[in-house]
Order: sequence, then C-alpha cells, then structure tokens
Amino acid sequence: MTSLNKNILFEHFAGRTTPLQRIVISEWLQTPENQEVYYQWLEDYENTFPQILADKGVAKRVFFDKITSESNLQTTQELIEEDVYEDSLEPIIIWKKSWFKWAIAAMLFLSIGMIFYVQKDNILYKNYQTAYGETQTINLPDGSRVTLNANSSLRLKRFGFVSAPIREVYLDGEAEFSVKHKSDNQRFIVKTSQKLEVEVLGTEFSVFARERGSKVVLTKGKVKVNYGTGKQQHSIMMKPGDLVSLDKKGEAKLKEIQNVKVYTAWKSHRFIFDNTSLEEITYQIEETFGVHIEINSADLANRTVTGTFSAEQADDLIAILQELLTLQYEKNSDGTVVLSDIIE
Repeated sequence: MTSLNKNILFEHFAGRTTPLQRIVISEWLQTPENQEVYYQWLEDYENTFPQILADKGVAKRVFFDKITSESNLQTTQELIEEDVYEDSLEPIIIWKKSWFKWAIAAMLFLSIGMIFYVQKDNILYKNYQTAYGETQTINLPDGSRVTLNANSSLRLKRFGFVSAPIREVYLDGEAEFSVKHKSDNQRFIVKTSQKLEVEVLGTEFSVFARERGSKVVLTKGKVKVNYGTGKQQHSIMMKPGDLVSLDKKGEAKLKEIQNVKVYTAWKSHRFIFDNTSLEEITYQIEETFGVHIEINSADLANRTVTGTFSAEQADDLIAILQELLTLQYEKNSDGTVVLSDIIE
C-alpha cells in the first residue's frame, strides 16, 4: 500500500495541491514502486480528464516575474537602516523561508513535468525497433507473439495492455502476428500510420505498412480490415488465403493468393519472387537493408525475376540479380547503387 491516495494525485495533476503536498509527493516519488503507481494514475487522469498541455514557457515567465516582483520589496538591511525594531523582522524572515520552500517545490514540480513531457512516450508505452537487416520476435503480455521484419517498429501500452477493453498495438513497417484468443473475446487491433486497422479475435496474419502502401495477409482465423478514404470508413472481412492491399490513395483491393508463406519468407532471410519486377525488388532491398538503388532505364526496371533466394545483406541479393539479369553494378560515393545493362 502507498501513503498517498489516488484523489491526492488527481489534485496534483490538476495543479490544485499545496506546496507542502507537492513536497510530500516528491519525497514519495523517490521509491521506484511509487513511480510505477504514479504513472498508472497519471494515465488514468489523462483518460478521465483530457486536456490541452499547458504552455510551460508562459508558466516559467509567470514564475520568474513573481521572483522579480518580490525582489522589489524592502530587504532586511533596508528595514534596519530605517530603524525598524529587530523583533518586528521575525514575521518577515518566516515569510521569506516559506516563500523559499514554495519556490523549491514549484521548480521541482516544473522539472518533473518537463521530464515527463520529454519521456512520456517511453514511460507510457513499450517501444520495439529493428535495424536494417534485423528481425525480432516479441512475446506480448497477453501471450500473443509478434515477429518484426527489418526497419520496423511496434508500440503498445506499458500499463493495462491485458486488462484494457481492446488490446491495441501500433505498427510501422512489417510484422507477422500470432494473436492469442481470450475467453472474454477481447479484441486485438493493429493500427498503422496508413489509416489502416486490422481487428482480430485470435488468428495468424502479417501486416505490411510502409510509405508506398499497406498489405494484410491472413494465414488462419478471421480478421476485419478497417480503412478510410476521405471522410468515409470501410471494412473488409478476410478469410485464410486472402490478401488486402491498400495503395497510397487509400484504395483497397482484395484477392486470393495461393501461397501465404511468400509474404513471411523474410523471417528466414529469404526472398521469394514470382515474375516480380526489378523495380519492386529494389523497393524491398531499400526497406529491408536501407540501400538505395537506382535503375537507369524503364525497360530494365520492368524486367522480372522468379525464384527463391537467401540473402542476409543487400550485396548478396544484388549479386544474384547482377548474375541473373546480366547487370552492371556501380556504387556511388553516397552509397547509392546504380544498376544498368552491360553494354557489349
């Protein structure tokens, strides 16, 4: 049990606590267990009382204006020079000490607020990030599993993820999900920056959400894909073997595919191409390995490749393409790779 109750902290978040209460709270926060409780109750407060963030610049100016105005008061020395009796100075000294404590408490409160503002995302959310060429498997608190592809990130609430009415995660990049079904049919939603949501109860699927578009491939189970075009919202129900793609304009297409494993081959560092254009392949290389590739002609960009290839770095895959398509390979000083036909 803690020595502070939730109501006091709510008053604190609303800015209605006294200087003494703020000092007690700052001492209470020295205990790590109390810090966890503090952030949980802060999240509850923000959900209960949504509000605009205060302008800290204005707050600091008001605070320092207060200091400046107080400095214009007569000092103790000035009062003595005016022959004020020494015992009459005691109330002034007490007031000075009280004001000093208030100033320390105010600065401490402001510092805590600024630290929370800067670190809010890391405090309230767990963040996972993969580098170029790296994959990572994450076990979520509810028993679900996520495998992140290279150059991807996943975010979920640090507190209350399992107990919330909806389990929500935020994906930027590409990932495969294996979602654990809950006895209370608690929903699981994957949100992306492409205005696409995947809503499930218990299933296996993969999501691709990058700048050039989004894709959802369902391996087993049942999911609903929600997306918006303009002010309109749409939904598509998927069955195993379905692929939903969303282009940059927000237009969706649904089609059946024969082999869903093609879309998760990246987990074993494999690339599966089926009449895939060289232009599409260069997009995959850049997204996976961070290597920018330029193709010097439209004809070359439209040439296709079919086959399964293993590659753990960009140079491995580029070398394969160079041999298959008889290409000339050149790397500029900025790291850009230029592909062109070999001139005989």
